[in-house]
Amino acid sequence: MQELERFQKKHPKAFKDTSFVLPESSFSLLSFKERRELSTIYFNLAKAIIENGITGMSEEGKQPQVLDYLNTSIGLDAMCNKGAYNMIAKLHATNNNLFSAYANILISLALGEISREDEFFIQQCKRMPFSTPEVIRRHNRSEEVLLDWLQFKNVVLVLEPGTYINTIFMINKNIIIIGIGRVIIKNSGQFVFRGFDSNLVLYNIHVECTRGNSLYMGTSQVFVNNCWFTKCSGTFPPVCIDGRKSTLFMNKCVVANSKNAGGISVDIDSKAYIKNCELYNIGASAIEIRYGSSLYAENNDIHHNRQGVLAWLDANEVTLVDNIIHGNHGEGILISGNREPALSKRLNINNPPQHTVQPPPTSNYTKPSQTIAVLRKNQILKNGSFGVSTDFQANVRMEENEIANNGVTGCIIKGGVDAFLINNMIHHNKSDGIEIGANYQGKIIMENNQIYSNKKNIIQLNDKFYNKLAKEYGVDVQQLSVPVKMVNNEIGDNYSDQKNFVNFNVSSNRPGIHLFYEEDPSLYAIGNTYGFNLLKDDLFISSTATAEVPTISYDTQKVKNKQLSVFLGGIGDLRNIVETVHGLTMSLKCHSENYNVNLHFTINDFNSTILTRDLVLLEMISRLPDPKPSFTNLESFYNEWNKDFVVGAIQILSVWGEKNINTNTFHKLNDCINSLIESLENNIKTNNNTVFKKKLPSWISFKYSPSTASFILRTLRHWKEKSPTPAALNWETRQVERSRITYLRESEVFENLKKHHHADEDINIYTRYRLPVSAQAQSCDDEYRFAYSETNRSKFNITMLTVPTMEDDVYPALNIFRAFQIDDCILQSGDQPLTLYDRLLLTLLPKFVSLRASLHESSSVQMHVVPILGDVIDTLLYRLPSSVRFNAIDCSNLADYVSILNILFSAAPRLMDNSLLTLQLMRLRESPSKPMNEFVEERLGVNLNVIASLTGITYIDSYYKDFAVYSTWKFDIKYKTEDIEKKPVTLMMDVISVANACCTDHTTRIKGLSINTLVRLFQIMIVRFPEKTIAKLFRLLFATEGFIRHVKNFEMHSVELKTFMMMHLSSSIIMKLDEFKDLKVPIARYFVRWKTDEINKNNMFAMVHSEAEIWLRLIKPTLNGGTRTPKKKKKGKKGKGNNNNTSDDREPIHYYFDSVYLNATEAPIISISFHLSVPFYDTHKDWILECNVGSVKVLTTARMITLSKVTQKDLNHHYTWVDVLKTEDNDKPENNIDDIKDARVCKRCGDAASKLCTRCKSVYYCSQDCQKNDWKRHKKEDCTQSTTE
Repeated sequence: MQELERFQKKHPKAFKDTSFVLPESSFSLLSFKERRELSTIYFNLAKAIIENGITGMSEEGKQPQVLDYLNTSIGLDAMCNKGAYNMIAKLHATNNNLFSAYANILISLALGEISREDEFFIQQCKRMPFSTPEVIRRHNRSEEVLLDWLQFKNVVLVLEPGTYINTIFMINKNIIIIGIGRVIIKNSGQFVFRGFDSNLVLYNIHVECTRGNSLYMGTSQVFVNNCWFTKCSGTFPPVCIDGRKSTLFMNKCVVANSKNAGGISVDIDSKAYIKNCELYNIGASAIEIRYGSSLYAENNDIHHNRQGVLAWLDANEVTLVDNIIHGNHGEGILISGNREPALSKRLNINNPPQHTVQPPPTSNYTKPSQTIAVLRKNQILKNGSFGVSTDFQANVRMEENEIANNGVTGCIIKGGVDAFLINNMIHHNKSDGIEIGANYQGKIIMENNQIYSNKKNIIQLNDKFYNKLAKEYGVDVQQLSVPVKMVNNEIGDNYSDQKNFVNFNVSSNRPGIHLFYEEDPSLYAIGNTYGFNLLKDDLFISSTATAEVPTISYDTQKVKNKQLSVFLGGIGDLRNIVETVHGLTMSLKCHSENYNVNLHFTINDFNSTILTRDLVLLEMISRLPDPKPSFTNLESFYNEWNKDFVVGAIQILSVWGEKNINTNTFHKLNDCINSLIESLENNIKTNNNTVFKKKLPSWISFKYSPSTASFILRTLRHWKEKSPTPAALNWETRQVERSRITYLRESEVFENLKKHHHADEDINIYTRYRLPVSAQAQSCDDEYRFAYSETNRSKFNITMLTVPTMEDDVYPALNIFRAFQIDDCILQSGDQPLTLYDRLLLTLLPKFVSLRASLHESSSVQMHVVPILGDVIDTLLYRLPSSVRFNAIDCSNLADYVSILNILFSAAPRLMDNSLLTLQLMRLRESPSKPMNEFVEERLGVNLNVIASLTGITYIDSYYKDFAVYSTWKFDIKYKTEDIEKKPVTLMMDVISVANACCTDHTTRIKGLSINTLVRLFQIMIVRFPEKTIAKLFRLLFATEGFIRHVKNFEMHSVELKTFMMMHLSSSIIMKLDEFKDLKVPIARYFVRWKTDEINKNNMFAMVHSEAEIWLRLIKPTLNGGTRTPKKKKKGKKGKGNNNNTSDDREPIHYYFDSVYLNATEAPIISISFHLSVPFYDTHKDWILECNVGSVKVLTTARMITLSKVTQKDLNHHYTWVDVLKTEDNDKPENNIDDIKDARVCKRCGDAASKLCTRCKSVYYCSQDCQKNDWKRHKKEDCTQSTTE
């Protein structure tokens, strides 16, 4: 041990402090001489432990340590200490690992360490199920050695490290091949190993095949132990056995990456015994059994394949014990008995078969009477489709399995299956726990099972369906189904029985989309478009400086401060923040080292999970060590960086772009989460008044929205207490079926990326849930190589997955390459090839340096982040103080959902003069066929010149890149002298063109537009044009020759338009006009609840499109309770521009209201609220409400819910939009959470709250309990203050 410690001190870079065993990834850090020296040290240490033991350690305890030392010894140098193989053999024999003992004793014999007369050798040979050949040959190390089987009939080949090529078939041979060290055998023809009527034994071999099967043996006995079939790109399964006498024994093997075929094929009366293996990344079924064959599989890890285990086409017997079958795209296990009942064929005559391709058997086989499957103690988890699917008269016995979190149903039974389910746990499957289809006369017995928390725990076709089917086909109903026998099962609540229904949460200022909120925070994903510097050259624009702070300019070298502000709406992830901070930092270096810029990012999203995730990533970046090289400097093309900094960057990239992260990364992630929790708890008062010393990081501020801190804290606590699983990821269950698409467009993008950077890589490695970390990057951190080994793959921790949020047909891992464009200036250095991952990491390292320095306030750019939770339109209109302005606004992820027009009008008051706004128009699979300006006009719904004329918002340019069009707009809404010359009639027609786009029928209207878009347009025009022009314009618009004549259905939207004009333009010139005196009325919010069968968690996603808009229709009743047609107009004199709602005979038969808040958290109880003027409410109480969500009427007129049944709330209490004229900057210090009346946070506990005190109307509570507990204080302080005021 002293020798090992001395060697360890001499070579600190190679060793981990926590272990005396050198990891394989560090072997390359030692010279040949050093490796031999260390190999001998490990050998002697193992030998000493065997001979003398270790004080305090039992015999059983020392064996694993001795094996570690011996394996490391031969790994460092396979031929240096030949005695190690005999020792290893005896240790394996003691542990009853017979095959490994046999292989190692053969190596010892081949190396001359023992003779054939050795008693231990003879004993091990007798324990094998085959005879040991007389000839034992040893091949010295060499490259591309040809193995010619014509030379041998019975032989043991012991191959030293190297690459060998197989050239011919094996017929009637007995061949044993054992590898020492890393031995690779490749194909020269169609196959690597192919033969008939032979015995083949493989041990410690890497098999590589580029054409056919890696191993195809007919009527043979095959023993494969400790082998790898991971580079098999042929069109056939890597391992295939065929023929009545064929038997396959596989143990401790890896079969992976055969994207073009299956994994293991068991065919034509053969048998397979597969234990302790791992099968993953396979393009078809990991294991397929058919045509009279049988399988016994135990303790295998089968994951992330197209399908797990498939037994069909007359498979004989299948036994699965203690396997983990998880994360496969389709079924975990599919058992088909291949005997479709005759009645089933009649019923399914017009339906396609379950498998469209059914390959014929290569020869005759013994057809079993029934396919029998035994599933015992397996974990069948998180598969994309069914956990277990059984069909066509199979006999299935399932005992003590766990079937959970599968994308569809846990277990489906149909087609005449005899099923026995005993002591299973079936839970949290996305559809049903157990689904029983038309099972004809199959028997089903379910006993002592636990079935709970599925969408529906057990679903079975009802008697009405069976009776109808029986009548239609003229059969006895008992032929279709036999009752299920249920004994002592524990069946819990369905998922839909819990009160965590979907919550529609719609802005009161736009129709928008409804937002789906689950009870627990869901995980979110990175956007699928690239990041860019939002400020560009904006740094030196003088108008962006504050009044007190001098401006930076080209002609001075004085140290000056500057404040720049950026708003990110629908932020998604940090890509634009990274690019902006780095771009600004590099720009400052080109001018002076003394510039000081305070860069404020206001990040906004409606989902607290997104904001929380970004704060966690920023915290991880801020914790990165010094990037400068130290004594741990690397010897690769990462040699310009500190090793620990590179490792930290790899870990951040892993959290950012992967689902599975290793243990060290997981611990660092948790440290950041815990740190943020502690600092937030110190800043949010809780009911126990616990005091923490830790403060918020200096770069975080909640000055605009203290309530956001509570939501972020809740999300962080959820992540800490409930480790997320793949089932919590949006993509894992909702997009799994779509992931089967052929990604032609995305393949083209990736191929172009490879071509541009001269990277020779397999595209398949970029299509999974993990980034393909390069060997060079892995060498920075030994844990990465350790984590990728087969023994540790199951130890990965689940985290946030990077997947596309807008497009279905893109590769998950490739997405990160779109977020950050690879730097073209990165050049190849040394002999090691640069992979695309290396280029990505090397691109990000300097950007992380800039971001880290900015967060630490150690650079000329000092960055601060202000999160604000809520709808982007609401945030821009009123949630921010009126004085807040931004140099740039980015709403890239929202243009498709809230309309370009809404974003332009909402952003205009927030942008400083001549500032830029960037929009990203999504859902484009290819560049638009029409010119860009015409394409943008089409998405806008209004002519570009009209917008420029009315608002001063000018379209600059657009370009297409990677599934998106990016458009840039310039804002200059201030009054101009040339605006005086614009005639009101011309302006009126321009406004009417906008109104036509906003009043179009809901089915054809551009998403997000509503009549309230006009109110935001009016707000800008009031600032832009002289009072006289505005007065004339509005008189024209609201006269009979204006809106009424030129805008279809305008009258039906007029009430809502006037309501919102009163709410948000009450102090404007418009309200001073005599024609609009009738608008000066009180406004109230109205609220109504009802029970509906149309919406609940069960059918929400099937019925209502996730982007469907919500609107309310108010319908005029008839005397008999129905609706009526409008009366004929009386002939009379033509009016002079009267308001369009002044006489009864001209009133429309219904009104539309788009700005509706709909809540379904208590489904099937639905509630809606909306604004109305009080006089209108008083005169229309008998009008009937109808509520629509997309194409679904969730409240029909048949319910006869009238305005008289709604409740009036918040009279004259509504938010006021931002004052366009107020331009002074907001320099107020951060407010305490208690000082903001509209912060919807519980006064008692600090959690999110929605219940307002009815007495003071200024304090919120989350529940009645909190209100009661706080009442003694509240009635003395808050309510007293409110009364005094």
